[in-house]
Amino acid sequence: MELLSLTNVYKQTIWLSMKKSKKYNPFRNLKHSFDGLMMSLDEDTSFRVSCIQFVFGFILATGLAMYFDWGGGTWLILTASLFPMIIIECVNTSIEAVTDKASPERSHLAQKAKDIGSAAVLLTRVFIALCWITAIVLAV
Repeated sequence: MELLSLTNVYKQTIWLSMKKSKKYNPFRNLKHSFDGLMMSLDEDTSFRVSCIQFVFGFILATGLAMYFDWGGGTWLILTASLFPMIIIECVNTSIEAVTDKASPERSHLAQKAKDIGSAAVLLTRVFIALCWITAIVLAV
């Protein structure tokens, strides 16, 4: 019962703060998201490469699904597995930008943050490869 009342209080607090705030605008937030996507495309080569790989993977998944006459489920698994690559690449790009701003000189902690972000991208690509291998083996 205590948890429920705390949850309600939290929701009411959030609702009131959003209602009182003139700054909250979902369309403005959407514009900021789109601006971030465009900045990533303009300024980050790794993000552009990931987007090209996403498009190539989408075309390949569609071609394989049509050639082998797979159902929509296999195609959906193959294409849906590509989205984490773009998402993690966005996060990695933001980590690198903040790290470059906070620590323009070479620093062990800055390098550690960048390396961990890069490891997240690598693990996402391994995940995608496993999804594709599994989906193709099960579908053939």
